[in-house]
Amino acid sequence: MIKVLIVDDQNLTHKLIETHLKSETNIKIVGFAEDGQEALAKIPDLQPDVILMDLEMPKMDGLKATRIISQKFPGAKVLILTVHDNEQHLSTALKNGAKGYLLKTTTAQELKTAIYYANQGYFQLSVELTEKYLQKIIITQSEVEEISEIKRQLKYLDKALHQIEDSLISSQDSNTGKELEQRIESMLKREMSRQGDRDSHLQFKVDRMKYNQERLEKNIKYLFKLQIGCIVIILLSIISQVFSVFN
Repeated sequence: MIKVLIVDDQNLTHKLIETHLKSETNIKIVGFAEDGQEALAKIPDLQPDVILMDLEMPKMDGLKATRIISQKFPGAKVLILTVHDNEQHLSTALKNGAKGYLLKTTTAQELKTAIYYANQGYFQLSVELTEKYLQKIIITQSEVEEISEIKRQLKYLDKALHQIEDSLISSQDSNTGKELEQRIESMLKREMSRQGDRDSHLQFKVDRMKYNQERLEKNIKYLFKLQIGCIVIILLSIISQVFSVFN
């Protein structure tokens, strides 16, 4: 008979787990606790084999309670039962001695199976979390392979460069070094010439834009003056007509 202690601050969770396990003749719920502190007080009397532990609870949370239980009561196997799909919580729970990490969406059959295996010392992980972390492992493995290939190529290039260096150093023909210098100098001159051409072309474009802008400003001013002149002529014509009517 596997004795189970349920530690959760929600009475609804107590009832749900009780419903899941009541038909299992080899599993017996020996007690309930609403937080880690109450669980620690009840463990000496109840002597549970498996403890279903929630994470977020008042007074003492599940992670801290798991660490203390693992130290003081090594015979009790703690199974975390939570709503939190959190990698940090999972990692901390493992460090604190938990024998499993289950989500509250775990089915009744999965919960029973987890209790049986945890009681035997086997670590248990929810099916959802297992799929998630297996996928992460596959992706990580792919990244590791890519990094290994890059390292291999870098190693090959480094070796090739060393061979070229050794070949140049061991060469007795001084013309080789001079020829290499001349080639490098020629390449630099060509690149500087191209850069100069690009700068000149860019400067020409800038000057052209300034010239066009100045012409545009002059044309705008001219049009503005022309419009003012037209308006003045029209006003004078109107005034003249008005005076002619009155006269």
